[in-house]
Amino acid sequence: MTAITSYLYNQNHTVITVDSTVGTNMSMFYTPNIKVYRGVDNEIRVNFKNKDQQKTSIVDKTVTFIMIDKEASTTLVTRTITPVDAPSGVGKFTLTETDLVNLDEKFYTYSFKVVDGEGNTQIGYSDDTYGAGGVLELVEGVYPIFKASTSETFGAGDTGSVIYNDPYINRNVAQHTAQVYFSSAFTGTLLIEGSLGPAVQGLNNDDFTTIQTETYTAQTDNAVANWNGVYSAIRFTRSGTELSKVLYRP
Repeated sequence: MTAITSYLYNQNHTVITVDSTVGTNMSMFYTPNIKVYRGVDNEIRVNFKNKDQQKTSIVDKTVTFIMIDKEASTTLVTRTITPVDAPSGVGKFTLTETDLVNLDEKFYTYSFKVVDGEGNTQIGYSDDTYGAGGVLELVEGVYPIFKASTSETFGAGDTGSVIYNDPYINRNVAQHTAQVYFSSAFTGTLLIEGSLGPAVQGLNNDDFTTIQTETYTAQTDNAVANWNGVYSAIRFTRSGTELSKVLYRP
């Protein structure tokens, strides 16, 4: 039997704040890159210290995490830090799966802005060369990523477009789901067809076979259809325009 070890720990990052009335000379400190993963929520803890490496309170202070793409000069995420132990300068924030889903896998810049109860702004130094900008690395390929449904609106006629899949991902246990929408009472059928062909484009009618046929009588409420199988492509054919849309997810 093979045994593996998985370590559970919080990402803890140190941020140095300097009062505006004192110098900015600080002893060297080390803050590693923040590493976050696409496909899950990433909780990150932040420890605020002064230039002497002593804990500094964030009571009555509003701290904001800012994530930017320097290449595009774009602010991507801002998040208010939630205090965990405010007198000791400990807070946390979360980068959610949704925050990261549309971002490229690469390095980003982050910073912290600290505003006290009188409206004075302090810089949070996040980089071990006394800079305000830290490095955040977005990693993918570790956790599965949410995939948005494909919308078939039958813009080209009652036979919808060919929807190509990635059959190698789910092997032989793939489950497919389709949610069907109606603009008014519908009596008729929805034909669900699939292809086993390896082609990623240019499939013909002969490449498809019927998976199942859904039959509706005076249907107005949304309906759901499910089926299993590894198909390289799927398409839908309706028998009336009252069936207005299908949302499909492999």
